[in-house]
Amino acid sequence: MIRFHSATFATKPARRRLARPAMSLTVLALAALLQGCQFQPLYSSDSGTVAGSNLALSSISVAEVDTRVEQQARNHLIFLLSGGAAPLNPTHEVRIRVASNSRVLAARVKSGQSSQIGNTAGSVELTASYEIYDFASKQIIHRGSRFASAAYDKTSQSFASERAQRDAENRAAREVAEQLRFAIASDLSSS
Repeated sequence: MIRFHSATFATKPARRRLARPAMSLTVLALAALLQGCQFQPLYSSDSGTVAGSNLALSSISVAEVDTRVEQQARNHLIFLLSGGAAPLNPTHEVRIRVASNSRVLAARVKSGQSSQIGNTAGSVELTASYEIYDFASKQIIHRGSRFASAAYDKTSQSFASERAQRDAENRAAREVAEQLRFAIASDLSSS
């Protein structure tokens, strides 16, 4: 049988006396570490209100575009930035270009005819590049790109397949517009 001398273990009051200063030192060290933290919420402004950042985003105009898919992305981006209203005194302009790519995800051999292959699923991939132009400095202050994709089913009916592809393009354009809004808000909050 092993016996321990009671002097080798600290008594409860002694442990409490040691724990309190250790806890205080831990809290002070943690506070010192967090003091240098530069974390800032995405929607913060100098006044600390969400309304301030929404006001800043609503003063951004979106340049005209050329294609139908770009127009879908532009319309949704305008709605996200300003609720659909045109800015009265724009401070910035966002210029977007959207590249669209369609590809086959799945194909099957049509029954009874081994030489014919029918597509059954497709995917639309959009890559949107953007530039933020500052009217005050007359310079492009940020550039970037975002990506979105949407899948769709293809049928033997050509109109249904074309409509499904167009709906997928619209979904991807909506998604890329939401990503652009977050990127623009982040870019402007860091400048």
